[in-house]
Amino acid sequence: MKKNWMSVTLLLAGIYNIIWGTWVVLLPHQVFNLTGTSLPKYPEFWQCIGMIVAVYGLGYILAAKSPLKHWPITLVGFLGKIFGPIGFVQAISNDVFPLSFGWNIIFNDLIWWIPFGLILMKAYHYHLPKKKKLRTVLQDEFSNFPDRKRAAFINSLTGLKSVHLVGTQDDEGNTNLSIVSSVFHLGASPALIGFIVRPDSARRDTLNNIRSNKHFTLNHIHEEILENSHQTSARYPQEQSEFNACELSVQTLNDFPAPFVEESRLKYSLELVREEKLEENGTHLIIAKVTGVYLPEGAISDSGAIDYEMINPIAACGLDAYYEAFKLGRLSYAKPEKRPYWL
Repeated sequence: MKKNWMSVTLLLAGIYNIIWGTWVVLLPHQVFNLTGTSLPKYPEFWQCIGMIVAVYGLGYILAAKSPLKHWPITLVGFLGKIFGPIGFVQAISNDVFPLSFGWNIIFNDLIWWIPFGLILMKAYHYHLPKKKKLRTVLQDEFSNFPDRKRAAFINSLTGLKSVHLVGTQDDEGNTNLSIVSSVFHLGASPALIGFIVRPDSARRDTLNNIRSNKHFTLNHIHEEILENSHQTSARYPQEQSEFNACELSVQTLNDFPAPFVEESRLKYSLELVREEKLEENGTHLIIAKVTGVYLPEGAISDSGAIDYEMINPIAACGLDAYYEAFKLGRLSYAKPEKRPYWL
């Protein structure tokens, strides 16, 4: 999958640090021999530096998953890459190191200044409170937006939503997969889920299969399958399975008569309860009963809530914007007589 440049930078920095640190630990004299520097009296200290650099590398790799969230790791590394060259200049002035030893400073520190600095700037602006002049957009204005602009504007009003792949199968056994961001909770007893399907003025394989088969699956999407999942929104021929076209794997669980996505980390089976056509715009509300849930071992907390940091699902806004969410924490149950507190 194509990563953003911040993730790529941190991933490359992490790999480089681990390789360089391991090299120094295993062959502590080689750096000095290659740069024509006299060997240290206590190579164990140099090996300790190698271990520290390798540990930094592991931190960069972990931070690469969410650079804006894990900016403190980048900040610590950036400070090290500033202080390292300062120490090297001082060492040169005291005739401790020759200038040739500076190759380490170039590749270990200097080349990372700009990308690390840009990551920290992005993180700063990302976490900076946004206080801007209020922009008013009344119905008369957005109704006159061009069609696509109006659709994008209204679709994004509700903010971040969970995004799923709907797995269905027709009467002939042909599988179908489509991406939706309109799934919502209806109730826990009985366990009901709802989602919206567009008007059936055009061919709607997902809707037709649910009507015919009465069963379907919902499969959460994570970053590793995001591009493949987004591609399921393309209009493939009815006889062509999006599983095959988008390189996702069909999975059968407990003989359920609809396909799951094997790569999904959280998926559940549903049975159709009722379909309601909304007269206001011709869309269809699907109400379904949850019959089975499949998720990683240990993903259910003692309270019963699902640990979504283990699942790491993607959120969507509008038709084509995707976000990675992270947990802020849990607040206590709200009561009139006292303020909530963080659990």
